Amino acid sequence: SYSSTFQDMLGFARLKRGAVVVQAMVSVKPTLWDAFVQALELDKPCEFGEGDIGLVGGLQVMEPASANITTVELIRRFGGSTSPAAMWPEDDHAYDDSQDRFEKVERLIKKTMKKLDSSGRHGAGSGSSQGMSSVGTGSSLSDSSRRSDR
Repeated sequence: SYSSTFQDMLGFARLKRGAVVVQAMVSVKPTLWDAFVQALELDKPCEFGEGDIGLVGGLQVMEPASANITTVELIRRFGGSTSPAAMWPEDDHAYDDSQDRFEKVERLIKKTMKKLDSSGRHGAGSGSSQGMSSVGTGSSLSDSSRRSDR
């Protein structure tokens, strides 16, 4: 079907890009490549937040806090040993279905408010003059557009 053909197409495009990268790597000098890898500092841990040291082998990308607003902390932290043989501590906050429903409603409200806010900005000029006289409005618009052309 279409979706399987589309997935195959994406896979072939990725393979083609990979082949182009491999062909280009032949022309890169080993010293230049080593300098590039060292500049990435992949051996240093990434910092998730101030004082919250993360994993090694990643690239840290900073973004504005307003880009992806989260109301629930997704990272769970436990004190104690980091040994894989150690048991995980009991979760103090057992799964609460009512709390999950509340969070879904909260996300829905935020999404709706965002849509209302964005639609309010686009339609603010069109509906604001209902019931008002249009005398003088045309001249002020044309005067302001003439000023901006100069």
